[in-house]
Amino acid sequence: MTNGDADEHFTPSRLMLRALDRKRYLDYGLAFAVGAWPILLAWLSGAHRTVGGYTGYWDSPNWVSLAILLPALLFAFRFLMARIVPVGLSWPTWVLPPIVDLVREEPAREAVYEALRRRVLSKRNVAVALAVSVIVNAADAPQILAPYFVTAMPRTEFGWTAMFQVLPELRWELNLLLLVFALAAQFAAVLLGMLAIAVMFRHNLFFLGNIYQRRWASEGEQARFFQINPKDVNRCFGFRIANVAFNAQVLALMIAGAAMFLSRYANAFASSGQVSELLRWPPSMPAFSFPLPSQWLMSLAWLVALAVVAMPAMVKLLPQIPGRGAERVDLSISNYLHEFFSDQAWPKDKSGRDEPHQLVAMRFAQNSFWPTGDNRAGLLFFFAYWIFLVTLLPPPLGNPQALAVSLVVFALLAHIARLATFAALRLALSYVDELLVTGKADPAQQLDRVDPRSDRTRDIGVFISYRRRDSAPYARLLHDRLVADFQPDRVFMDIADIGPGADFGNLIGHALEAVDAVVVVIGEKWLTLSDAHSRPRIEDPADMVHLEIATALARGKRVFPVLVGGAKMPAESALPAPLRGLARLNAIELGDTRWAHDVGQLVNAIEGR
Repeated sequence: MTNGDADEHFTPSRLMLRALDRKRYLDYGLAFAVGAWPILLAWLSGAHRTVGGYTGYWDSPNWVSLAILLPALLFAFRFLMARIVPVGLSWPTWVLPPIVDLVREEPAREAVYEALRRRVLSKRNVAVALAVSVIVNAADAPQILAPYFVTAMPRTEFGWTAMFQVLPELRWELNLLLLVFALAAQFAAVLLGMLAIAVMFRHNLFFLGNIYQRRWASEGEQARFFQINPKDVNRCFGFRIANVAFNAQVLALMIAGAAMFLSRYANAFASSGQVSELLRWPPSMPAFSFPLPSQWLMSLAWLVALAVVAMPAMVKLLPQIPGRGAERVDLSISNYLHEFFSDQAWPKDKSGRDEPHQLVAMRFAQNSFWPTGDNRAGLLFFFAYWIFLVTLLPPPLGNPQALAVSLVVFALLAHIARLATFAALRLALSYVDELLVTGKADPAQQLDRVDPRSDRTRDIGVFISYRRRDSAPYARLLHDRLVADFQPDRVFMDIADIGPGADFGNLIGHALEAVDAVVVVIGEKWLTLSDAHSRPRIEDPADMVHLEIATALARGKRVFPVLVGGAKMPAESALPAPLRGLARLNAIELGDTRWAHDVGQLVNAIEGR
């Protein structure tokens, strides 16, 4: 069975089945009752109104709102899970999880559906969610229950939890019963969140484990695995068909974050009475500025959920994850890519022959690490970090100016954290997209090619100008093709590999002096890539690419703009003055689907044919 052995005696969790069943309308009434019963009990006991410094239950909006929040959370849970894992019914069923659409054959679809269903409805998920919910709710127990066991306790964080201290007519047993019912409502809300995290974790782990890898797939089971498509026009490995499941997870995080955000504000207001006092930061405010233990745990749970939702980003790293006793694969391009393709599924060209490894590698590197694209991933990380900050330290509602400043500062910090996260992800993938796929050459070998003391420089015929962050895979593939046509000592690239202390101007000058043609490889980010000061690199006179092109144009070299990856020719007005002549030249587009033909046209143009 795909991604695990079949279990003919599998019994799904009844609690999970009920939680996912959108037709259980009575459950919404029960959820309302669980949240509303403490409101009624507080009124009957007299703990509903504020007495002195003891806040009444009705004046604690984050607790009172549970009557509405619980049914809303249950509805949101079912709504979102129905878009991620609609697995309540056994096969056959008309409603399938989006990732099941990644396989085509009917027997394979059934196998994938049943395997995913077993993982989602496992009783282990419910047990873990229950255990974590108990831990979160028990974290505040010492602080909340202390007045019941220690005499002469000062005012508690929430006055109604120990209102018997100031209301002689309120028996402590009834007050404790109110506390238990209120915590039960909070427990239900936390449990829904933990169940959602468990379901998303199971779904994403199954998704990663079911992407084809030759060391994981049993003989004859390839049809049951998800096959990546490096030719995907959306550059998402062909997983965009399942984007509903991944986008629903992002939405789930946002809804949970909004609920935490509002609850935190209500908590702060109930604790301090005047939220604007935060500006003066008095010694009496530590409970406001630093959350209760349960709130710390919920914030950490939020970050765990973020990590779970981000799991699909590991697609490119799968061959490096040891699994099922297999050894780590060789880091050669061929072996690495063959982890994702069976022999029958290797990409073919129009004539039905296997495409070259380097062309497949180039497309592999161009695909996003996120199944629905980098933009949605950026939004996810930004919102997650912003919610985390405002949950830990809510901005003051009583001061509009301070509120605005706080929100802007938190947004800036969240943006920086997002950039750092993306940088870390891309660094983790760099040996796949740059070292492994683009095959960076030995710097010492490249230095020999531009050494003015070497006679080899005089034999160079073609100079390739490109940016690694923009078009390295295309440039490397183009280099290998031109080497076959013009011989290795007539093709030059990789000025950037020259060691420190070298005079770039002289080296570029010597290199260009000996070539007949300059090929400028332009990708989608060629014009917009910026330096540390957010200045477009192409506008910097000291920039390597700027210097290469400006020198070539000034010396009257034949320059061939080459467009790759769907890039468009930059307008003359968008280029700095020394490079504007480039925009007046006819560009050659190298298409992914007609690569050999288009490069042949470029070779003919260089040879003057």
